[in-house]
Formats: sequence, C-alpha cells, structure tokens
Amino acid sequence: MKMKNSPILLSILFTVLALVFPAIAGTIITIKNISSLSSIFLIQFIATAGGVLVTLWIMKKSKFSFQDFGFRRFKAEAWMVVIVVFELVAFFNGITDQDGFSPQYVLILLLFVMAVGLFEEFIFRGLIFKYLSAKGLKTAIIGSSILFGIGHLANLLSGQDFLMTLLQITFAFLFGLVCAEIVAKTKSIMFPIIWHAAHDFIAFLTDGEPNVLAVSIYVFHCLVLIGLAIYFWKALFPKKDVMKLKNPESYV
Repeated sequence: MKMKNSPILLSILFTVLALVFPAIAGTIITIKNISSLSSIFLIQFIATAGGVLVTLWIMKKSKFSFQDFGFRRFKAEAWMVVIVVFELVAFFNGITDQDGFSPQYVLILLLFVMAVGLFEEFIFRGLIFKYLSAKGLKTAIIGSSILFGIGHLANLLSGQDFLMTLLQITFAFLFGLVCAEIVAKTKSIMFPIIWHAAHDFIAFLTDGEPNVLAVSIYVFHCLVLIGLAIYFWKALFPKKDVMKLKNPESYV
C-alpha cells in the first residue's frame, strides 16, 4: 500500500485538518482583539462551517459513499436515556450568565455548537473511523478516540490550566470512544452528531469558574462514559467470539 493511501497517515492528516479551522478563527479573534462572546462564537461558527463544507467535499471525492460514512437513520434505544440523564446532571452546576443570554447570543451559540458537532463527527467518527476500519474495527474505535483526545491538546496553547486540559483530554477520549462504539453498533453517525452538539451547548450554558462541584461533575461524566464504553464494547465484541477463535472445533 502506498504511503499516501495509508489509513494511519490519512487519519493524522484529518486530525490536523480538524485543528486548522479553529486555529484560523482563534487567530482572527486574537488579531482583532475581540472580547464579545457573541462575536467570538460567530467567527468560530463561520470558520467551523467552512470546515464542514471542506469535509463534505473530501467525503464526496473519496472512494466511499455518504452511507459508508454513517449517513443513515438510527432507532431510539434504551441506552439513550442514560445519555440524556448524563447531560442533565451538568445543570447542577447552575447556568452561567453569558452576554445576558440575549436571543442573538443563544442563536449564535446554537449555530456554533451545531457546526462543531457536524465538523468534528464528520472528521473523527466519519473520515478517520472509516479509513481506520481497514485496520480492523477495534483499531478504528480506539484510534479515532485517541486522535480525538490528542486534538484537545490545543487547549494548552490558549493558556488553559494543565490539569483542566488533562481532564478534558481524558473526557474527550472517553467521549470519542463511546461515540465510535455507537457508530459501530448503529452504523449511523447521526446520534453522535446530535449528542456532540447538545453536550457542547449545555457545557457552554453551565460553564463557569472551576470549583469542586464542576470538577465532581466532570469526574462523574468520565465514570459514566467508562461504563457506557464497557457496555458497548461487550456488545460489539462478545466473549463467545473470543471462545470461538480459541476453540473453532466446538462451533459449527
């Protein structure tokens, strides 16, 4: 296989692509010295929307169809209730008053998180997951999750606290792991997109100064994600499959 077609190399390049558009937005915000949250989210939305269009173009030009990338319907399942409760817990930290919560601010924030949900899921659970699948389903799940977590190292460049960044990277890896498992289980990328956008929206609404409650909720979220990751992993790779490989003569 030629290097240019290597799933691993392509996955790394796609990860870099995921960082390019936020970096462009960050550069503009810094140069223009913009402080208004509404303006910041608007610039980030425009940049991320550009990333969505580029990613869709890459998908269209690839050897795969949009269905191959998970553009399929999904059915409601019981585990989704756990995720809804998982997200609602964040409101125990209260709602942070940002820009007076004007209709304009809320609309721009909604547009931004929707663009982020589309862009990052298209990249990590779409392109990267599909290309890494050539190396096996487990490689696709774990590899896309690791790259998703590594992508959040960029937060250090913005001067964010190291421990908080480390916690976010851990959360991002676990979140990416569960999303990748959901894609593997449902064959659809749609639920992860919705979940991703909803999570970011709630996170911005409840984001405040780091405190004991906020960190506790973060840790709780990580524990729930670990539980979901184990649940989906067992569903995707049941032990009987392992037994079958060890004792093929006992199966017909």
